[in-house]
Amino acid sequence: MITSNTYRRISYLAIILFWVVTTALLISRHYGSYKFPVSSIQGTVIPEDLFEEQWLGIYLKGEKVGYSSRKMEKRKNGYGITESLKMKIKMMETEKNIETLIDADLDTNLKLLSFNFWLRSDLDMDVSGRVESKHLIADINTGGKKSTQTIRFGKEPYLSISALPNILKDGLKKGRKISMSVFDPSVMSIGEMNLEVLEKVPLMSMGRMQEAYKLKGEVKGVEFAVWITEKGEVLKEESPLGLMLIKERKEDAMKVGSPSTDLIAQTAVPFNIKLKPGTDYLKVRLSGIDLKGLEIDGGRQRLKGDVVEIRKEVIGKGSEVRGQGSGVSDEYLKETMFIQSKDPQVVSLSNNIVKDEKDAVRASKLLYEWVYESIEKVPTMSVPMSTEVLKAKRGDCNEHATLFTALSRAAGIPARIAIGLTYKDGFFYYHAWPEIFAGRWVAIDPTLGQFPADAAHIRLITGDIDRQAQLLPVIGKIKIEGLEHK
Repeated sequence: MITSNTYRRISYLAIILFWVVTTALLISRHYGSYKFPVSSIQGTVIPEDLFEEQWLGIYLKGEKVGYSSRKMEKRKNGYGITESLKMKIKMMETEKNIETLIDADLDTNLKLLSFNFWLRSDLDMDVSGRVESKHLIADINTGGKKSTQTIRFGKEPYLSISALPNILKDGLKKGRKISMSVFDPSVMSIGEMNLEVLEKVPLMSMGRMQEAYKLKGEVKGVEFAVWITEKGEVLKEESPLGLMLIKERKEDAMKVGSPSTDLIAQTAVPFNIKLKPGTDYLKVRLSGIDLKGLEIDGGRQRLKGDVVEIRKEVIGKGSEVRGQGSGVSDEYLKETMFIQSKDPQVVSLSNNIVKDEKDAVRASKLLYEWVYESIEKVPTMSVPMSTEVLKAKRGDCNEHATLFTALSRAAGIPARIAIGLTYKDGFFYYHAWPEIFAGRWVAIDPTLGQFPADAAHIRLITGDIDRQAQLLPVIGKIKIEGLEHK
């Protein structure tokens, strides 16, 4: 039984999202790939300024939280580029560190040949990739587990650094627009980036006034701005939620103290009604965001205009665990980079928990109880993978949802991850929880100990961790007004 004290203790540890999507966005912009015809860069002369090491301080709400550095050099087969990023983030009074590094080889036309990427946080992750024809083959090592992913490109990929010579070749002209295909090695995903040159403006940088072009950008629905010189030197970059990168001298960039801004408190959404645990029905009005493209309507949620009604499910019997014809796509039984449902250890554990239980709901309840009781609830900065969660047996909502989904799929029960907001003490916090399919989608929460999850869970999207970046346009903008509850 989940007592009120237990609920208070674990719910504060359940909502860790912001750092994932913010870091992914930083990585994707600085380590992205750019597609354009090879002929457009043949004979392009790379400005010597681009071979100088560049340093940028990273600020959140005006507070220094990290730094990034980049260096380009000539190598045997063309060029090489090395970029690093370090950040300190405060979550629930706990200081967390994020560190990434990428080292890539480019040919003489700046085409990507290979790269090595690593992420250091609560979970260490190493990815090495190489381009073969129109495929990128990536070998991933996390927690001692190795796997290989293949990504097909419409055209051969380029790193974002390849865009600079292309832009500078014809000059930074007002109104010029370019489109990029961005590859994010941290979550192995691709998204379109659009850039437009706005105007030339004076900008104070490193103690002196400089002329820079302001560029407006958009990636995965998130708008940002960049100030760049005619030589390709990035002086400043602004992103949502007060995140800013500023060009600095190396010694200044590396000076980072202890952050005071708590990301969990910063991203919380105030709510006008006090809810008790176990809410069965909730009716709210959503505002401040574009609801198109979100997965708000469906299943236990009904959307009419800007009003959402959520009803907690009443769970009965399901269907056979390994039965056919469930009425849902096979997508929800497949293994992914993060949901490693075919891993021998995951399969073995799932079988040991479920045993001979054939009913999908009862089998799901067994898996839910194991995850809730076995995984320590702590704030975690990682890109969650089910095998690593199983090894560490600790994490927040992302880890709980990812491992449960893997165990469920291993048992033949269709499952997916829902991402949205859940209520606690006058606020809605960003959260992730699984849904199982037993004739219909049913929300459960192995982090908070709810089977089924209460109605104070507002689903916005579903999918793996790489889809969380879709919430960036929502964070800091969404408003939730309570209309009715039971």
